Amino acid sequence: MTFKKSSAALVELTERITNREKEVSYSCGIAGDDFVLAPGKMTFIGAPPGTGKTALASQICFEALEQHSDLKLYIANAEMDIDELLIREISRRSSVGHKLIRTASFDEDQYQRIMDAAAALIPSIARVRHMVPPFDGESLGQLSLLDEPGILVVDYVQKFRASDRDTRSGVDEVVNVLRSLALDEWAVLAMSATARQQGGKKGGHDHAGLSLSSFKESGEIEFNADAAYVLRDVTEGDKAVREINLDCVKNRRGQLHNTELLFCGDFMRFEARAPERHSDFDDWNKPFVSDGGFAL
Repeated sequence: MTFKKSSAALVELTERITNREKEVSYSCGIAGDDFVLAPGKMTFIGAPPGTGKTALASQICFEALEQHSDLKLYIANAEMDIDELLIREISRRSSVGHKLIRTASFDEDQYQRIMDAAAALIPSIARVRHMVPPFDGESLGQLSLLDEPGILVVDYVQKFRASDRDTRSGVDEVVNVLRSLALDEWAVLAMSATARQQGGKKGGHDHAGLSLSSFKESGEIEFNADAAYVLRDVTEGDKAVREINLDCVKNRRGQLHNTELLFCGDFMRFEARAPERHSDFDDWNKPFVSDGGFAL
């Protein structure tokens, strides 16, 4: 039988309302209070390559872990191994460039900051699990066997395959699996590639024209997502720190909204775009001069 009586659901809902119990939602730090990351919800972030969608997802989830001590994070990244993801997180926390960490080109002060960041990460990383190959819908579906749902990050859905190895059917299968996990109270955050568009000035992508239909193989995503966001690079000129808009293009829980962010690719870190910027970012935005310093 595939239908259940709804009377029990109504009783539970009225009890929660009577007790003034609000819906569970995880704090998302830099993404803002309106960002949808909650048990039972499926959220997508779409962006062209190099816009920072993986960095943003990582920052959101690690900030959520710090705010919720009993929360667990499951990372299904079909593009990067866990070492690369951890290097990025340590870089974000230490303000030491991720390239310096990978090439061991840091000085003693930077070494200490790296080690301090790694130590600070220990309480959170104990609650993190990462997926190993194969990266397909069947493997994701095995998460339903776990007793305690948590946050699942899928990066990115187009990299996952179905049993017949067809890319398009892989997206359909993965999105359906993610919907099933959301129904089991998982908080799902999935990354998606976006389609190239004619007239795009940045790598063939028209950032201003990004919408819900820009998600690659977007049909299943459009119908199943509880919330969907696009990352738009609105930077004027060639700058090390990019101006990025996190635009909500679908939201079943509330209004559409926009969050203005700064992205420092060297540290793999997002910050709020505000009049007073982080001191680390200020130096990156000043023009470099020949004597080895930054212009005032």
